[in-house]
Amino acid sequence: MLNKHDSVPLYVQLQNIIRDQILSGKYKEGEIIPSETEMMKTYDVTRTTIRKAIATLVDEGLLIKHHGKGTMVCLRQVKQNIWNFSGFTDFVRKKNEVPMSRVLTKEVLTLDHAQYLKLVRLRGTMRETRTNWMTLDTSYIPLKLFPNIEQFDFAEQSLYQIMNREYDIYPQNATLGIVPILSNKEIQQLFDCEENIPLITAKGSVFDESGREIEKVEVVYGPNVEFKIATHI
Repeated sequence: MLNKHDSVPLYVQLQNIIRDQILSGKYKEGEIIPSETEMMKTYDVTRTTIRKAIATLVDEGLLIKHHGKGTMVCLRQVKQNIWNFSGFTDFVRKKNEVPMSRVLTKEVLTLDHAQYLKLVRLRGTMRETRTNWMTLDTSYIPLKLFPNIEQFDFAEQSLYQIMNREYDIYPQNATLGIVPILSNKEIQQLFDCEENIPLITAKGSVFDESGREIEKVEVVYGPNVEFKIATHI
């Protein structure tokens, strides 16, 4: 249920609940979600709150409105190897490869009147005697949920494993926007690639099982990353 005493706006709480219901399979592809009137009774909120929550999920591509029918789930089942959102370290080890991380930035700063750990890491795998750098990850981790997380060595330890083991918080869903970019001089040096070649970046938020935002993230994928996407239509 919604917490009216929480600092998180009610429409954000509601959109997190609906998003989780969609991604967990409670509402299936093509299914009509409950009407505004039904949700007003269920969650004891105004129609305006519901419409703001739905509008955000429509923008994310999880819902679509059909005039005269209602609001329908339009999620397509997508399986892809953007693996760092389910745990880069685990993914690499399952392939019997050695994960490597180089911490470029680790500092505490203030965003929107709250303290975050800014963590920038270059990530890749060790092949023979050479490291194959694959992604440049920038994470913003709320210290309200993860106090003193800055003390850990992220060159040696997995961020998500620390969240699980030390704070009993588990990444569940990621909402991301993916756009093309051109490499700059910094990226050229990090990935040992040519300047101005096209790359892909993903930017968004990672949520836990209760819908709390546990990480703001931006990932730049180097030229050595291959994407394989299979979608059910």
